[in-house]
Amino acid sequence: MQRRTLPPRPNWEARLQEVGMTWYAPTPEHPVPYWGEEGYYAFTPGEIEGLKRDAQDLTAMVLETTGAAIEGGRLGELGIPAFLHPAVRESWDRDDPTLYMRLDLSYDARGRARLLEVNAQTPTSLVEAAVCQWQWLEDRLERGELPAGTGQWNTVHEGLGEQWAYLVRERGVTQAHFSSAREVEDIATVTYLRDLAGAAGVSGSFLAADEVGTSPQEPFLLDTWTLPIRNLMWLWPFEYAWESRDGSFLATTQTRFLEPLWKAVTSSKGLLALLHERYPDSGLVLPASLTPGRLGRDVVRKPLYSREGQNVQLPGEAATAGAYGDLPLVEQAYVELPTFLAGDGPRYPVLGVWVAGDEVCGMGIREGRGRVTDNRATFAPHVVVPG
Repeated sequence: MQRRTLPPRPNWEARLQEVGMTWYAPTPEHPVPYWGEEGYYAFTPGEIEGLKRDAQDLTAMVLETTGAAIEGGRLGELGIPAFLHPAVRESWDRDDPTLYMRLDLSYDARGRARLLEVNAQTPTSLVEAAVCQWQWLEDRLERGELPAGTGQWNTVHEGLGEQWAYLVRERGVTQAHFSSAREVEDIATVTYLRDLAGAAGVSGSFLAADEVGTSPQEPFLLDTWTLPIRNLMWLWPFEYAWESRDGSFLATTQTRFLEPLWKAVTSSKGLLALLHERYPDSGLVLPASLTPGRLGRDVVRKPLYSREGQNVQLPGEAATAGAYGDLPLVEQAYVELPTFLAGDGPRYPVLGVWVAGDEVCGMGIREGRGRVTDNRATFAPHVVVPG
């Protein structure tokens, strides 16, 4: 893996806007550019084949460990409230279908991948990975800035389309509501997913997460017309929902979620410890524990649920700021991220491998300005150099 640079495309902002990405520039909440126009990562075909193999193995491990945690009654250890345990088990037993998830990996100079986290329920950077970096590749090839035959590990768009088609054909999903927070990136993500669903034959409309309604007289969640929501593509964390005033509806509603309720297990960072218990000799899984101090001092401490690198503590450092400091922690063996120098300082890339259903289908990369990937990270495209 190499980090390389190219001059920005002359009209790169307009090109991103054409495919629905408008949040590329710095903001007070995200103080660096979210899209990296100049820096990109180059991989050999052999490196990509190894990543595909490793990520597919990890996907199987993650799903198997999720099922074992549910069937073994370990939901409390993962931070899931007791009132939800029966509903999570029922969701798993029904085999409620999944659309996607993202595995975040470290990748070292020897080509070793290690699982850092699983973004199982509300993964973002999807539009960037599926659409924007592919457009970037096509533009660069057209301008002669990359060698002929340069490719990209990226069938995310096709994989998600096939998964929606499966949900229609095999699971009878023909209608769904799509919902997210009132944030530009989140709305763009669910709009993209709704477009893919529509192409597969699923009709649906958008409503904001705070517009999803409940009623004691209704078995389903309700939309803004008080009509029942039978399937909800919900880019809203379950942990936010179960802590809300109406959180009890998660345990009783007949609405089916995409991602399904059993993904509350997969998205808990406590699953990292259960993965290590189940696969202690796998070089893909870092040692991790829910018991403080068991792994010694060279560990990263993470809340069971947190986002954007909040409340994460690296060895010998203070924890990052955030809103999750009151949650239980998992400890994970520390692994160095590779370091690449850019004009304004070092970059620490984390590889995000996308999974549609249970099949890996592509990759996006976020480069942090520090060793914790936080709101100062930039999305960087990647290429596969001709073999």
